[in-house]
Amino acid sequence: MTIAVSQGDVINLDRWSIPDLELERDGWSVPPRDSWRIDRRLRQTRMSAKTSTLFTRFNGHYMLIQTKRRKRDLPEQVIDLTFVQEEPREIRDYRLGLWLAGAICMTVPAALYSVFPAPLLWLIAPLVLAVIFMSLAVRTTRHVFEFRALNSDVVLFTIDARTPSREQVDSFLTELREGILRGQRQLPDGKRRIPLAVAEMRRLAESGVIGKDDYEQIKRNWFAM
Repeated sequence: MTIAVSQGDVINLDRWSIPDLELERDGWSVPPRDSWRIDRRLRQTRMSAKTSTLFTRFNGHYMLIQTKRRKRDLPEQVIDLTFVQEEPREIRDYRLGLWLAGAICMTVPAALYSVFPAPLLWLIAPLVLAVIFMSLAVRTTRHVFEFRALNSDVVLFTIDARTPSREQVDSFLTELREGILRGQRQLPDGKRRIPLAVAEMRRLAESGVIGKDDYEQIKRNWFAM
């Protein structure tokens, strides 16, 4: 069995002793919905974006992601946590530049007014700007955990660190890591896991979780092992 990665690359899977049926094993496909056993749920709502996302972990190492944006349901996403990196990438962006700009708009005009008295109307514009800057800072502040596909830098899903509460998020993340490890303990060693990972990434690409270019990059990463 050979797989052509590009015009210059041909992968011979037979020398790794992987049977062709490995790509279609029932044990590695998403289980039927009527057999799902719900382990844990986490709902996150962003009022500013009018978005609500429900994360549901089921059958130990699967994740269902349901998102509603402006009262419209987006396509569901089902991810096998087996092929997700254990440690998420933590992103903290508190928009300090916007907070600083808002503070300057408030303090500098007030200081100048105390030295050079002028009509109060001159203070309205900088105060309005300060409110705008600070409102933007509140709306765009990010503290999230990005979960990436195994053996790649492609983000599969993101969990907000602040909602509904940090304690609930930490608890959910702990159980999420346990699910990831539980799934990865079932993986074969070394290159024997390549066709399984590629098949799962192809499924995610076909369902719209990742883009085609992301899928091709992940596939190249696995074939480069």
